[in-house]
Amino acid sequence: MKRFLILVILLLNTVSFANASERGLFWKLKAPNGLTHYLFGTIHTDDNRIIKFLPAVKKSVNASDLLLVEITPGDHSQNLFMKNYSLVSHLNAEELNQIKKLSEFHVMYFENVIRMKPWLLAIIFDSPKPHTEFNQDYLLMAMAEDLDKEVLGIESSKEHFASMDSLSLDEQLMMLRAVLKKTEKERLYDYNLLMKEYLSADVEQIRKTDEQLTGKLLPKALWAKIKIQLMDERNKKMAIKIKELAQDKQLFIAVGASHLSGKDGLLSQLRDSGFKLTPLKAFE
Repeated sequence: MKRFLILVILLLNTVSFANASERGLFWKLKAPNGLTHYLFGTIHTDDNRIIKFLPAVKKSVNASDLLLVEITPGDHSQNLFMKNYSLVSHLNAEELNQIKKLSEFHVMYFENVIRMKPWLLAIIFDSPKPHTEFNQDYLLMAMAEDLDKEVLGIESSKEHFASMDSLSLDEQLMMLRAVLKKTEKERLYDYNLLMKEYLSADVEQIRKTDEQLTGKLLPKALWAKIKIQLMDERNKKMAIKIKELAQDKQLFIAVGASHLSGKDGLLSQLRDSGFKLTPLKAFE
């Protein structure tokens, strides 16, 4: 279960209104007070193409006082499950059979899966099977701990899951059913498309792809509402927290790549606050 906690913790990174000129996933930030910080836009996978960091990444973590991630590290299992509900009561036999097959594919216990929040299962089942727990987020946190750096979360577990938890049970089931209807080939195609955009380091294209893929799982009006909560509102809170901590600490900030782009994205907000941004290379 541990690797799935890491997988879903930050998969809520969907879309924003992008600045077409922005390109880059790893940034050096020079604050108005002279301190140097780093911002890394992550994608939550163990794909070999994006987990072999250049030495500059470790050097930047080492030069920082703390690693700032989206969610406070710890046990988040209490926020993964429904209270007093089971999917057995809400899905038909065919859907439950599909759930069982996907549980086996993702090496998850069916008894646990049927108690998990439907929106969360939709995200897990719509993602490729992780081969290890060593995704980008895990590796950066392990790197920080090895260097005796503090790891701090921008949000609590409850805050992090609040947007999707606000969906009604029927809306969550709608999202899950949309994923269950997809074939393995379709899921793999979507993943490869997102990886292609991530490797291009073009935050506008990452945003567009996120919008396309996640938007297919919910009705248009509902998705528009959730999108504001997931991105615009959270981006503002992230920027406030970053600027507050940046006053007297040097930060290495690791958040989902989609949070970087757009008018309310972190790049724009930090630049408007007087930070000087320089793109760096993170991978070969």
